[in-house]
Amino acid sequence: MRNSASEEELVKLFAAGSEEAFAELYNRYHAGVYTYLLRFVKLPDLAEDLVQDVFVKLWELRGRIHVSSSFASYLYRASRNHAINRLKQIASDRAQRERILEHLGHDLPDATVSGQKLQQYERLVKHAIDQLPPQRKKVFVLCREEGKTYAEAAEIPGLSRNTVKEHMVHAMRFLKVYLFENGDIVLFAVLLAGKI
Repeated sequence: MRNSASEEELVKLFAAGSEEAFAELYNRYHAGVYTYLLRFVKLPDLAEDLVQDVFVKLWELRGRIHVSSSFASYLYRASRNHAINRLKQIASDRAQRERILEHLGHDLPDATVSGQKLQQYERLVKHAIDQLPPQRKKVFVLCREEGKTYAEAAEIPGLSRNTVKEHMVHAMRFLKVYLFENGDIVLFAVLLAGKI
């Protein structure tokens, strides 16, 4: 396999079942995907597991992969989606969540740093909430920060319970993506577990 082969040539050969082309794509993109995922998950072994999962899945689906723009874009999008799915599993798995919190605790040597980290999270969450459209933000604040039920929030003129629910679904979807892209695994996992 020529190291100078174009991405397009490699993808065609890979889609046809070439193990050499697959190995070359792996060699070209492994480090970049690992660094990209490590930024989100913070744990080197978890990032490496995710990279391996993504490439194994690519090999399994090789004949069905349709790359519309570039292979790199496709690969990073697939990696991001896989990381989100794994983080959702972690958020619902107490043992994994505690392992991650314990690991991150080693990065917080004293209460001062921990307090600073907490303030950073609070600022990030506030900034994310401020990005919501005004009505959606109002509903989110009523339900999540003031503890109102959907029915209570629907007492605001012009809102039905279904509208409140729809605002909350869209708000949570936006916040999860925003915090995943701008925060780190703790904040993302906490939000998924419903603590924010």
